[in-house]
Formats: sequence, C-alpha cells, structure tokens
Amino acid sequence: MKNKRFAFFGLIALIIMAVLTGLIAGCGSKPSENTKETNSSPDAPEHDAAEPADNDASYLPDKDYGGYEFRMVISDAMYDLTLYADIEEETGDTVNDAIYRRNRLTEERYNIKFRQIGVSDYLSLPGTFNKSVVSGSDDFDLCMQISREAWSIALTGAITPVNKLPYLDISRPWYSRDVNSEISINGKLYFAYSDECLNMFEQTIGVLFNKKLVEDLALENIYNLVKTGKWTADKFFALARTAVADLDGNGEMTDTDRYGILSQEDMLYPCFWVSGGIKTISKDKDDLLVFTGGAEKLYTVLDRASQNLFGGEKILFEGWFDKITSYKAQAGQLIARQVSRMQFENNLGLFYVTTIGMIPTLRGMETDFGILPFPKCDESQEKYYSRVVDGWINCVPNTATDLERTSIIMETLAFESRNITVPAYFETALRTKYARDDESQEMLDIIHANRTMDLGDVFYMDAVRNIYQVVLRAKDNSFASAVEKNTDAINKALANANEAALALD
Repeated sequence: MKNKRFAFFGLIALIIMAVLTGLIAGCGSKPSENTKETNSSPDAPEHDAAEPADNDASYLPDKDYGGYEFRMVISDAMYDLTLYADIEEETGDTVNDAIYRRNRLTEERYNIKFRQIGVSDYLSLPGTFNKSVVSGSDDFDLCMQISREAWSIALTGAITPVNKLPYLDISRPWYSRDVNSEISINGKLYFAYSDECLNMFEQTIGVLFNKKLVEDLALENIYNLVKTGKWTADKFFALARTAVADLDGNGEMTDTDRYGILSQEDMLYPCFWVSGGIKTISKDKDDLLVFTGGAEKLYTVLDRASQNLFGGEKILFEGWFDKITSYKAQAGQLIARQVSRMQFENNLGLFYVTTIGMIPTLRGMETDFGILPFPKCDESQEKYYSRVVDGWINCVPNTATDLERTSIIMETLAFESRNITVPAYFETALRTKYARDDESQEMLDIIHANRTMDLGDVFYMDAVRNIYQVVLRAKDNSFASAVEKNTDAINKALANANEAALALD
C-alpha cells in the first residue's frame, strides 16, 4: 500500500505512567472501574517489582506459527487518521518506518505474515464484520471499527470479549486505563485501547496557543499555569478575553477579526464537562450503564461555559455556525475545522481547541505555537483530563479459531507500539517538526497519560451529547428542561444496552 499522510499518535514510552495518576476530584467523580474479569480487568492492579518491567514483554510465549497469514480488515478511506494495519515498505517518514519495523519484528518473532484487507469505506465495516460472523466464516483475525459501531456490534455478542483473549493484559502501561474502564459493561470489555491504536491519540483534544500573541499581549506563562495546577476554565476564559480585537474597526466581529478561542462546537463544548471528570453516563456497582447527565455539577459547568462564551464580547469563533465570509475552506465535512485552522495560522486566535491529529496540518504556520491540555474545571481538581472524541479499534470476531494466537499478536503489537512507534512519534515526528519546544512535549505527555472518555459523548452522542450542544448553540441555558424532555428515551436506550450485556453472560 502506498504511504499516505501519517498522522501520529505517539505517546511517550518511558514517562507516561508516572505522570498524573491521581483520582478524579473537584467537579468530577472517579470513573467506574467495576469489573468481573481477571486477566484483563479495568481495575487490575499495577505489576509489582517482581514482575517484568514495563518495557519487558518476556511474559509472552515463544511461538512459531509456520508462516500464518494474520488478516486485518480496515477501511481504505483514512480520513486523515493513522488507521493502517500494515506498511509495505520504509519511505523515510519516521512514523511510517516505525510501524514498518514494529510489524516486521512481530512477523519475525512469531513466523507470521500480516495481510491488510481494505474495504471501500468505514460504513461498510460493520456489515463486513457481521456478515462474516453470521455465516460462521473465518475471514479475518481482526477487524477495525469506529468505536460506536464496535460498541453496537459487541452488544450483539459478535465480538470476542477481552477476558477470552488470554495474553491481553490491560493493566500494562501500554493500555489506556481510564478509557478502558469506561467502555466495560457488566464486567466485560469487548475491545481495549492500547498504544497500537494510534488514531485514538489523534482524536484526543488539546489546546494550541499562539506564542506571539502571548508575548504581544504580555500574558503570563501558560505552561507554568499547567504545571502548578492553575490552568482552569476560568483562567482559560480570562486569557481568551484579552485577545479579542475588531481588527478592521468596522464594529462587527467577522472571520477576519481576532478571537480568544477558535474551535467547533463538537470539539469544544463537551470538553467542559469531560475534562472536569464529569460523566453523562456512569456505571452502577454491577458495571451497568446509568444516566447521570442531570447532575447539578454538570449544569453549573455548562452555565459557566455559556456565560463566558456568549454573555459578553464575542470571544469564540465557532466554525460550524458562525458566518464564514473571507475564508474559503475545502468543501466537505471538515470545512469548519479547516477554517479554524486557517484562522489560527493567520494569528486570529489565541487558543485553538482541536484534536491532536490536526497539529501536522500546521506545519507551515510561521508563528510558533504551544500545546496544552484542556483546562481543569477548577483548582481543586487533582489532575487534567483529556477528552477522547472517538477511536478506531480492532475487534476479534467470535468466530476466531485461535484466540491464543490472536491475543499474542495483539499484545505484541501493543507492547512494541510503546517501544517503537510511540517514541518515533513523540520524540521525532511531533516534537521536532510541530510542537517546537520541550514544554509542549511535557504537555503532550500529560494529555496522553490522562485520556478519558464519556460514553454519552462518544457512543451515545446523538441521544446525549447533542442535547447540551443544542442548548449551548441556542444560548438559552435551558439545560435542565432539555434533559428532562429526553431522559426517558435515554434511559430506555441504556436499559436496552444493559439487558443485551446481561444476556451475553
């Protein structure tokens, strides 16, 4: 397969797990870690000193699979994400070549051969997966699905749960503990995010800031705010207000004036609760889904966001619904993101709230920029939380014939991604080409180490997340009444999910 643009993912190999592992505090609550599983449970304890070190996968057995063709299904439409299962050749691109070396090492170790099977579009992936399972066919070993589709398929019983994959050990540091704890149900995980899943980091939210504007406006050192725990939503809004300027003096704020914040509603609005540790869908003691989107804390956070964004001068240019007059982005679904990017490149915003995966598109930006985690809800919150917008994940069909082999290969890819592809991305591709300073590297470590997901934001975005977005868009603050109107429908959807999960026992 020809090399396409490689976004990144990266994640630092040696520091990650030491950074910020405190419990959710302040305006958040601790994510559920309920489980009934053993070798792969979301709340599995950390390994002690007697066990293999973090960078040692000696617990994996030596196997010779006799040239077995390990088949992985993906979408041919990449959507500017790193969704490749395999790389055919080295090209000189750092991340590309790291993936190539990881795969060749794995092939050599187990005497296998990777084969990437592409389908025309990601919308075809669920059908491809289900058709194979229903027919009882052994068509592939892994099939990549967008997370919300993977969730729906899992609840039908078509995906092999993690606890049946004997060599997947998600207590290891190459797995995302917070995210994986959120996506279990009835004590089971049906897929688990690891460092192999590069695109999940690409779809994690960060805050980019314009260093020239910080200097021109004589603002304080924002990196120090993060390091001292003072990088909060209130500080974010206060700094954003200082940057607002009607540059052409016509008395009207347009897309060529300067703003405190550039973003789109689906990138920005849910961050205010997810990065505060607040969940709209939580878990009960049995690890079943419960709607918690009517909590007073959530309303308080959203009211504050609304008041700051819309209660005074216009500090936000929102790419989907604010009028675009001068910037003509490419047509298609990414037009809002492209407009925000171009405005940021032209020094028209102090902050740009976007996914990490957008950073490479700024390679031509002349002005230096920095990278930050999204701010805390308030200073009492013990750590920063980085919202994961989505993530493509490899799923094992329940028709798989050798779960030991599949789990060994998956675990090796996860482990070697930490050792090979992660350093390649963090230390070379991102740090030297895009982030432009050592402190941004430290901020990326924080973002990666503290990724989290709200099921109401990702798996149930239509039923839950969009309720709050619509109210914020309307600027009427009627969050409680909007939730009340939709609570019965949400509870029914969650009850159906819980019943399906219980039926799979």
